[in-house]
Amino acid sequence: WKQKHLSFGGRVTLIQSILTSIPIYFFSFFRVPSKVVDKLVRLQRRFLWGGGDDQNKIAWIKWETVCRSKEEGGLGIKDIRNFNLALLGKWKWSLFYHNGDLWAKVLESKYGGWRNLNVASSDPTDSIWWRDLKQALHHQQLASAFQNGLSWRVGCGDKIKFWEDNWLNDDISLVAKYPRLYSISNQQNQVIQQLGAHTDSGWEWDFRWRRSLFDSEVTIADSFLHDIEGKTVHPCRKDEWVWRAEPSGIYSAHSAYNLLQGEITEVSDDGVFAELWKLKIPKKISVFAWRLIRDRLPTKRNLRRRQVEMSDCLCPFCRTSEETAGHLFFQCSKIIHIWWESLSWVD
Repeated sequence: WKQKHLSFGGRVTLIQSILTSIPIYFFSFFRVPSKVVDKLVRLQRRFLWGGGDDQNKIAWIKWETVCRSKEEGGLGIKDIRNFNLALLGKWKWSLFYHNGDLWAKVLESKYGGWRNLNVASSDPTDSIWWRDLKQALHHQQLASAFQNGLSWRVGCGDKIKFWEDNWLNDDISLVAKYPRLYSISNQQNQVIQQLGAHTDSGWEWDFRWRRSLFDSEVTIADSFLHDIEGKTVHPCRKDEWVWRAEPSGIYSAHSAYNLLQGEITEVSDDGVFAELWKLKIPKKISVFAWRLIRDRLPTKRNLRRRQVEMSDCLCPFCRTSEETAGHLFFQCSKIIHIWWESLSWVD
């Protein structure tokens, strides 16, 4: 494509529909190396701002801002690194929910299944793909997204580890909250089903300790019992994951990507950008307005800030004030008549 034949809005559309969509299969299967991500971002950024192989154009807005959602003041272009992580996160979800499928059984027998993905260290015999998948899932942002977005729904208790998993929905495991009790427990690394039994009166816990509790541990034990009081084990229901970022409770790359982006973005003031993209105007006009609001048009003042030599910085129309976006579009005595004339057409 020749970007010089496309408007800025057309280039945005092309990046979203082609340059991001073509490699989506590879993004969902492989962890993209940092050098590849950097090269793809350079291609997208150069194409967006109109540069070519033999020339570079000014990147008026930093790429992190461009990759924000439109409501947060960006253009909605996908951040490749976070998009790749969100797609790879689907593997962990699928391994948990499709453990009866042949492909999942193969991965479980060879690598240990979804539980093994929680272990940061890798076995030397693991394939490159599995090691890359584990590395992606232990990326700080994705690990945080899973911790904040994932919760357990207790069923029969055959998958949830009593001490190690965050199944009480307070974002902390029992081993982290009660390390003293965990150290003297004889039931470490056991699932909920192994720590009790169903009786005629309901579920009853059966805790076993290496020794009797000290007086200083009795208060801790009371708090521990209070936390698990009323927690019911359902013998006829499976243990399930719930993805809190989706109303359906099912993991999606879209919601995971929004969580990843949410950790590095901030909401724009007054919702001005959200209102801008609701307007039914050509995209090239809305993108132009987006740049105008951010004061990132190539006015003489902005060009001078970027060390571009200018013979003078005066407005070419009135020749009385410095050419800025505010002056050029709203204050210039030669231009303001055009705006009034335009308003008369609307009326």
